Amino acid sequence: MVVTALDTAVSAGSDAAPQRRRGAALEDAILQAAYDELSAAGYTAFSVEGVAARARTGKASIYRRWPTKPDLVWDALSAKLPSPADCGLSMQLAESQTTVDALYELARAIATVMSSPAGQVMRAIKCEAMADPELAHLVDERFQAPRRAAMLALLRRGVQRGEVRPAAVSELVADVLPAMLSHRVILQQERVGEAEIAQIMEQVFIPLVEAR
Repeated sequence: MVVTALDTAVSAGSDAAPQRRRGAALEDAILQAAYDELSAAGYTAFSVEGVAARARTGKASIYRRWPTKPDLVWDALSAKLPSPADCGLSMQLAESQTTVDALYELARAIATVMSSPAGQVMRAIKCEAMADPELAHLVDERFQAPRRAAMLALLRRGVQRGEVRPAAVSELVADVLPAMLSHRVILQQERVGEAEIAQIMEQVFIPLVEAR
C-alpha cells in the first residue's frame, strides 16, 4: 500500500497532541484544513474528524467556532473564492466604464474562478447539489444569491445610463451569464477563453439586456 505524505501527516496529527494555537492562527489553520478536506473528500464525505486531524486540533475547538458542517464548509470555501466585488460586481465603477465593459470583465472573472482550484471544488459541490435539495438551497443562499444581487445592481446601473432595457433587471436574466459559463465548463468541459466569452456576450447576453 502506498502511503502519501498527506496520509502520513494526517495520521501523525491524529496521534499527536493538539498544537497550542489560539485566535486567528487556529481559525486560519482550521479553515485551511477544512478546505483541504473538502478538496480531497468532497462535500458528502467531508467530516469534522478529518478536519481536526489535518489541523491537529480537537473537534471541540472546531464546533465552538462552527456549530454545523455547512457553516465550516462555506467559511472555508469563501476564504478561497473571490467576493462579488473581486469579480467585477461592484458599484464602484468609473463613470467611463460602460455596462458592456463591466459585463465582459465579469465574464472573464467567472471563467478564471471556475478554472481555479477553489472553482473546481465549487463545481464539485454544485454537481453534488443536483442530488441533494438541502445542499442546492445552501449553494444558492450562500454563493449564488449575493452574486445575483450584485449582478442586478449592475444591470440597474445600466438602466440609469440608458444602456440596459428596464425589463432585463430580473433574477432570471441575472442568472443567464454565470449559468452559460458554468454549462460550458462543468457539463461540456471546455476551456472558456476570450473567443468563447465574446461569443456568449455578443450572441446571447448583450442582445438580451441591451436597450433598444
